[in-house]
Amino acid sequence: MVDRQPGTRLCPAPHAPRQPTIHHKLECFTEYVDCILGLVQARQSTTADEWRSWRNRLSDCLDGEPGRVLRQRVSQAELRRQGAFFTGPKLARRLANAATVCRDAALTYYDPACGAGDLLLAIARGLPLERTFPDTLHAWGTRVAGCDVSTDFVRLTRARLTLLAAKRSGVRPPLDSHAFTDAFPKILVADSLDPSRPIPSANVILMNPPFGYASAPDDCTWATGRVNLAALFVDRTIRDVPDGTRIAAILPEVLRSGSRYVAWREMTRESGSLISETPLGLFDPWTDVDVYLFHYKKHANLDGASDRGQSTDMPTYGIGKRFTVRVGPVVPHRHAESGPLVPYIHARSLPPWSECADIAESRRFTGRLFTPPFVAVRRTSRPDDGSRAVATLVLGNMPVAVENHLIVFLPKDEAVETCRRLMQRLRSPKTDTWLNARLRCRHLTTRALEEMPWWYKT
Repeated sequence: MVDRQPGTRLCPAPHAPRQPTIHHKLECFTEYVDCILGLVQARQSTTADEWRSWRNRLSDCLDGEPGRVLRQRVSQAELRRQGAFFTGPKLARRLANAATVCRDAALTYYDPACGAGDLLLAIARGLPLERTFPDTLHAWGTRVAGCDVSTDFVRLTRARLTLLAAKRSGVRPPLDSHAFTDAFPKILVADSLDPSRPIPSANVILMNPPFGYASAPDDCTWATGRVNLAALFVDRTIRDVPDGTRIAAILPEVLRSGSRYVAWREMTRESGSLISETPLGLFDPWTDVDVYLFHYKKHANLDGASDRGQSTDMPTYGIGKRFTVRVGPVVPHRHAESGPLVPYIHARSLPPWSECADIAESRRFTGRLFTPPFVAVRRTSRPDDGSRAVATLVLGNMPVAVENHLIVFLPKDEAVETCRRLMQRLRSPKTDTWLNARLRCRHLTTRALEEMPWWYKT
């Protein structure tokens, strides 16, 4: 789940004021949590209807119901603003499959922001049962741990794990109240973003960190200014856990492919080994964010023989060998119209997959201009858009001002024919396939386009 304090810095300065969190807006969720606790504390079912009702309610609460309730009680706009969404069952299973790939019976798991417990439930579905229900609760409690700043979410996680153990053990109400009271002692109310917190002891860290933005802390070595919280969250975790710990996380695609996070990717690979990166598509039907599964082991390759040869940051000497790739410098609402009057192009003014010699629009601009011939590509691009790199060949003799929603390819040999060959390659299905694998965020990046191979058969 993405349910942490999206406005909180990962490495806050001492006594830094805490910003408002999504939890302050979830008082209405307490009633639902109390209802789930009522299932744990239910009296004996004396009739078939009572037993059937209890069993149906149990199945619902274990199968994504908390997320549905959250969407009903907190507006979609607020959830998106805060980056607060529960992990769906499908993504939770994908993450659990990666986390349990070693099949070691002694592995322990920790979710540093457990929310409603979806990731821990996905793990617990594969844990062995003991001889009795109380024994199962005790054994699971030694292997799964987590924390959240919300008392309600911690209560809900513990209750759902208890109900899962009851379902798998085949027990009926009333459940052992003493066993529940003492169950899952390692799932606590705590702020996992506080660097002074106790460091958890676990073999595998599971997480679905917040996707919002915050200011990079002073000790951040790979970025300044506003950055994605998920990147900060992974950074903090890598710093805290001991060598040999695996991390399985659901992360926004921008971390895997965005040019702003090249240094973050280099940081992770310097600290360990990237086991795999698997694109997962949209987080869910209500959240317009593409995500991927990040599977990592801290200091897995101490001899330096890491998987950097497979890194998406390594150049292929294709497009970048033949073209200089730049983002258009004109930000219409930021740059005043001053200076010389020059031809001006933007994404809406260019005919796709065509040659444009007559530029109808002009504006005043004092910044950098580009002299044709060059190829302009729409910067906004998504995996489900069809053609990922929609291009126009710009011709003429006058230097041109280019809007920042366009990416410019300047041929190093200054030849029109080189631009035409690029147009053929950008329209090739191979380009769409390569870009879909390379990046699934909403914008093309200059780095990715520079690295794209120069197809010899289009």
